[in-house]
Amino acid sequence: MYNTSESDETLIDAVKNGNCDVFGWLVARYKLALYRLMYRMALNRDDAEDLVEEAFIKAYRSIGKFEPGRPFYSWLRRIAVNNAINFLKRERRSDIRPLEYVEKTISDQRNDPVVMTREKMLAERINKAFALLPKDARVILSLKVEQDLSYDEIGKLLNIPKGTVMSRLARARMKLKKILDETEARKNEL
Repeated sequence: MYNTSESDETLIDAVKNGNCDVFGWLVARYKLALYRLMYRMALNRDDAEDLVEEAFIKAYRSIGKFEPGRPFYSWLRRIAVNNAINFLKRERRSDIRPLEYVEKTISDQRNDPVVMTREKMLAERINKAFALLPKDARVILSLKVEQDLSYDEIGKLLNIPKGTVMSRLARARMKLKKILDETEARKNEL
């Protein structure tokens, strides 16, 4: 009757009509992308997994409110981001943990150990600096860098004007640069 290559809208219609199993295909389709975003926001695997699960549960329970013709992932991402922001407000963690290194594929330089080591060290520095950013800066940078959203899309997602998005992104980038510069200066002092 249905298969995994069906459009989101077809699968959503099936869920709305009582075929709950089809929702699993939507989960499989978007779980990884949503996990990446939640991990960047929560800085913890377990929390990210919980946030993804909660987002899908909320989406399933609210599927009747989904408006046909809109992109499902954008709707789901909004649920997840709002949920993550609420989680981060509740947690207000002081124990900042560095992000785990996410391996990058370097097509032509993949086999060069020197280049791979440099890339890994740079990624680790950036991830550690990213983990030191305030929650708001992490959220907005994640949406821009990880999700590649436009200023307008970020504004709609966070319910803020485009100009505010632009200024917050600029401040977040400056903070990240400052942290990177400070850690480099401390490293050179040693």
